[in-house]
Amino acid sequence: MKTLIKYLALIVLFFGSNLSAQNWPVILGDNYSSLSYGITEDYDNGILISAYILKNSTTTKQGLLMKTDINGNIIWEKRFGTGDYPFDLWKIVKTKDNGTILSGSTAEFDNGYYDPLFLKLNPCGEVEWCTVLRSELGSGNDYGRGIVELDDGSFIAMIKYYGHQIQTIRISLIKMDAYGYPLWIQHLAQQDSTVYNEEGYDLTLTSDSNYLVSGRRNGPKPYFIMCDTIGDEDWALTWNETDVAWGSVEETIEKDSGIFYASGGGKSVGFPTNPMLFKFDKEGNEIYHKLILGDTIRGGGAGPMEVLNDTTLVIGYNWGTDPNPNNGFSGVATTDTMGNIIERRLLVEQVMEPANIIKTFDAKIVVTGHYFLDGNWDVYLWKMNQYLEDDSIYTQPRVYDSLCPYTIVSDTIDLDCGLYVDIGEIPTREEFERPLKIFPNPANNIINITVNSGANRKLVVYDMSGKIAIEKQLSKETEIKFDISDWQSGLYLFCLFENYRIVQSEKVLVR
Repeated sequence: MKTLIKYLALIVLFFGSNLSAQNWPVILGDNYSSLSYGITEDYDNGILISAYILKNSTTTKQGLLMKTDINGNIIWEKRFGTGDYPFDLWKIVKTKDNGTILSGSTAEFDNGYYDPLFLKLNPCGEVEWCTVLRSELGSGNDYGRGIVELDDGSFIAMIKYYGHQIQTIRISLIKMDAYGYPLWIQHLAQQDSTVYNEEGYDLTLTSDSNYLVSGRRNGPKPYFIMCDTIGDEDWALTWNETDVAWGSVEETIEKDSGIFYASGGGKSVGFPTNPMLFKFDKEGNEIYHKLILGDTIRGGGAGPMEVLNDTTLVIGYNWGTDPNPNNGFSGVATTDTMGNIIERRLLVEQVMEPANIIKTFDAKIVVTGHYFLDGNWDVYLWKMNQYLEDDSIYTQPRVYDSLCPYTIVSDTIDLDCGLYVDIGEIPTREEFERPLKIFPNPANNIINITVNSGANRKLVVYDMSGKIAIEKQLSKETEIKFDISDWQSGLYLFCLFENYRIVQSEKVLVR
């Protein structure tokens, strides 16, 4: 009997250890100093984390992409850049072809200043294309802060700090084709002269295919800009200037069609700084805001958030009770849609909010962040259930990276970005939609042509009989002069083609 009891106890111990909670958090990259900012679930239920490795306390060294299995064990990691110049990666987004696209910055080309960078990888983690948007040399740091994929495979990217004077351009949207070629640029927050020091922190693709920028403006104040499908501003919202004394927004999610929730740091008049939840509609009407930890907290803010179910949100935040701003705590909470806390969990005793939160295929919560706890910045990864308890170990065999025909290995990629574009040379949307300019018209001896060309564009000129008079392939913005002194008088049709489709046509009268 004793032998049987002992045998049963061993069975319980063995199977119980496989079903019990894993010892979360998992610490990733413990042998180097790194910060994480992006996270997404891969097609095989592994976790992808974008990060960067630090050279010192103020300078980045390499971009970093890590993949873990469902239990947080690293499968492979990719480093980007040689380490000889600053390089970072921020947001990571899964694409419709099961690849990934990342936004970040590199200082390889501007004497130590950052330029926005966007990087597309295939399912094997190989670089499909890399685009660097160069600003004027020495103008300061410019960042690629967000990117979303559209239904046709093209992208809308957000860059931050294009221009460093307080009253100049600081938030811009860029439309890129499926291969990373910039098509047009829209500079935001240029219509209101009272707006300054604006910063875009988050870019959201709405359910009706509009683009919502979240961040802050002078003060700072929580600030939102809604742009339509072609990048024009529909409205801008500075949150409740008479009630919210200070604040900024880190992330916005659309929970129901046309209803948005945003998280950030803020304080109402007469109260200390606190993690704050905002709610508004698609017309830019405020619904409410709330200090989710009450009004007794000193120094704090909310960062990442996610929808858990129809009635529940998950929010990551930090807070403090000590007047010393360096003392505080990092945590995560579930709340109802009014911001009332349901469950709350302490992550780390450090005044640093989590970096990102996602909900997995099985409705679990994955939280990532970076903390300086052992003389080094490390990336931490938690996985929890809806009660914010550590998730269990998954023991079933799983196959990862099945879309890649070979095993993906960890390595360092010295990026040779094939596309470098000066931001100042990207046409506005209006210029892109009518990229062909011809003057004078009517013309006598000389025709001047300016073309803001895109990829795979050519110019074809037809005479009055429909025959081709000129055909010229275009590769970049082009200024052309044609001597037409020997042309017959009459009408000519100038057609700009892109991928065998007419982008624009203009009739020109030759006298």
